[in-house]
Amino acid sequence: MFNRNIHNYLLEWKNRANRKPLVVRGARQVGKTSAVHHLGREAFETYIYINLELKDDSALFSRMYPLKELLQLIQLKFNKKIIPGSTLIFIDEVQNSAIAMNQLRYFYEEMPDLHVAAAGSLLEVKMKTEGFTFPVGRVEYYYMYPVTFDEFLAALQETEALNYISAITYDSVIPEEIHSLVMKKFQEYVLVGGMPEAVARYADTRSFIDVDPVYESLLTGFRDDVSKYASAARTKYIQHIIEHAARYVGLHVKYEKFGESNFRSREMSEAFDVMEKAMIISRVHASTSRQLPLMSNLKKAPKLLHLDVGLVNYQLGIRNEIATITDINAVYHGQISEQIAGQMLLSLNVRKNANLHFWYRQQKGATSEVDYLVVINGRLIPIEVKSGKTGTLRSLHNFIDEGNSDFAVRIYSGNMKTERITTLNKKSYSLFSVPFYLLYRIDELIIGNLHSIE
Repeated sequence: MFNRNIHNYLLEWKNRANRKPLVVRGARQVGKTSAVHHLGREAFETYIYINLELKDDSALFSRMYPLKELLQLIQLKFNKKIIPGSTLIFIDEVQNSAIAMNQLRYFYEEMPDLHVAAAGSLLEVKMKTEGFTFPVGRVEYYYMYPVTFDEFLAALQETEALNYISAITYDSVIPEEIHSLVMKKFQEYVLVGGMPEAVARYADTRSFIDVDPVYESLLTGFRDDVSKYASAARTKYIQHIIEHAARYVGLHVKYEKFGESNFRSREMSEAFDVMEKAMIISRVHASTSRQLPLMSNLKKAPKLLHLDVGLVNYQLGIRNEIATITDINAVYHGQISEQIAGQMLLSLNVRKNANLHFWYRQQKGATSEVDYLVVINGRLIPIEVKSGKTGTLRSLHNFIDEGNSDFAVRIYSGNMKTERITTLNKKSYSLFSVPFYLLYRIDELIIGNLHSIE
């Protein structure tokens, strides 16, 4: 088990006086159960693990017991004394029981000193299809995503590289030799991806081939899960997305005949809704906003992101291409760079289930698009994923010209720098160019840069 960023959060939650029962949400196999296991075994005197996929465990929630009676049953079943402050109760696969979800309310109201955590892979799907809800205001959430680059370095015990990039500030000067070395390590991360089992296997063997069975097992698990959240009539649409979504990462997706099928728009749209709730794919929605509030245009075709870049590479068979290039933007028509950028931007949202947006403008037959719009420190920040010189940032310049923003970000394979750029319309702005490997810290780097120019 390698260190994950959630571990620090879980310890903070454990020690917080005003905590609520914690629900860890995320896609299948992103490490939810392992993270809570680690907390329970390392930080509590007594750890009780309840798996609602097991018949005997699920029987504890066969009906709505009074809390004291439920705790007595748990103590007897596991032969462990429950002591508030010293015991962690972890209810896994909580989506299998509406009663268990509702019971979290009474843990909070009647025994707030008792540490209770829950997790599940298909929570959003079950909540939609079966009308399950969590008690409003009685629980808190943590959204878990695939392994980020800093976690990847920790797993590979690349301590020096991790310490170096963790200490970088917005105005640091990174020597080119160090930048090149870290970019090579990031390229390695893009090849492996962030699924914890794949990262652990690669850390042990340092062989990409040895990781292939892990990817295949994960995809098989996704396919097998379909029957858990879809009717027989819907299964074929969801299976089609699982098999074909990787080809369309970073591209606009149209539901009608998606993936060279004959499927209709309505059925595919509903299948995409389900897959997004299962957090296996994400849709980046269009926006014409140039200032807050950030509004979505749901009539414009969204762009697609997959759960993990490693799975995308495996399904597309493009690992050899990635291994031989120096610019990630050059791989698979630039789609892999948009995938990894989006994947890492999503991973910043651990306290809420946030959606990403892209900016577009269509005028006189010409279309302008900026890859991502994010809200950081109360400001709308445009982010372009590019490789070339500043002169190629036409869409970004259009965004600056038409709005009141004077700050933009470019994510690329080059070194970090901040420049004053002037558009063709003579509007000046600060362009903060950030290498891919610092995406996991992009929010704090942007905040530091903004403070320096305000």
